[in-house]
Amino acid sequence: MRIIRYAIAVAALVISTHTLAASHESRAVSTTADFVALCDVGTDDPLYEASMAFCLGYIDAVIDYHAALTAGPKYDPIACPDMEVTREEVVAVVLEWSRRNAQHLKSETPVNGVMRAASEKWPCAGQ
Repeated sequence: MRIIRYAIAVAALVISTHTLAASHESRAVSTTADFVALCDVGTDDPLYEASMAFCLGYIDAVIDYHAALTAGPKYDPIACPDMEVTREEVVAVVLEWSRRNAQHLKSETPVNGVMRAASEKWPCAGQ
């Protein structure tokens, strides 16, 4: 089941990346600030659907990567959200976190920002 979720997340990420690349406006996503800007695009933006597809696909990939890394005994979890947490909730947490943590936005990759936000919102007990 995890392999299927991972494959779907990767496919969504690839498709959304191609959609953004094919658009008339190029949006590089190399920092947390870039990712936040993409996920915070307004519904009236012509690239809203492509932006949100990329944003949600990226969130899926980060969640699945974290789950894969922490499945064994080698790595402890960074964040421990309930299983019911949705991708949209993670996006909202990242956007809220970004408003309080500008010092990380331009110097870190999106995966770092997502995990910083998630670990602040959903810390793991005993860590």
